Amino acid sequence: MTIDSNILIAYFNADRELRTVLNKWKATSQPLLVSTISIAEVLSFTNLTTHDIKRIEVFLEQHFLNVHVDSVIAREAGRIRRRYGLKLPDAIIAATALVTRTPLVTRDDDFAKVNELELIVP
Repeated sequence: MTIDSNILIAYFNADRELRTVLNKWKATSQPLLVSTISIAEVLSFTNLTTHDIKRIEVFLEQHFLNVHVDSVIAREAGRIRRRYGLKLPDAIIAATALVTRTPLVTRDDDFAKVNELELIVP
């Protein structure tokens, strides 16, 4: 599964329902993927303390496989952005899910525009 930024943000904001679901997924052998763009988005909030940043970085390193934006993902993101009009960060996240052939876990309705995506909405 590819995890969208909004899922990670909800997790860090102590969304109980989401924490329960994500903790169940972490316990399985199925890899949880996160795009480098999601890492940037999660770490971009101005009110994060040094402690918060370290906690988030450790959590992401321990529980997720980081998928770097390479040329294949970049080209696919460009196609998605042209065809569906998603914002660039969302197009990159969608492309990550498509290139890795994993469902995208998100609460963002904009991704429903991308017909090729398999979505999981917790």
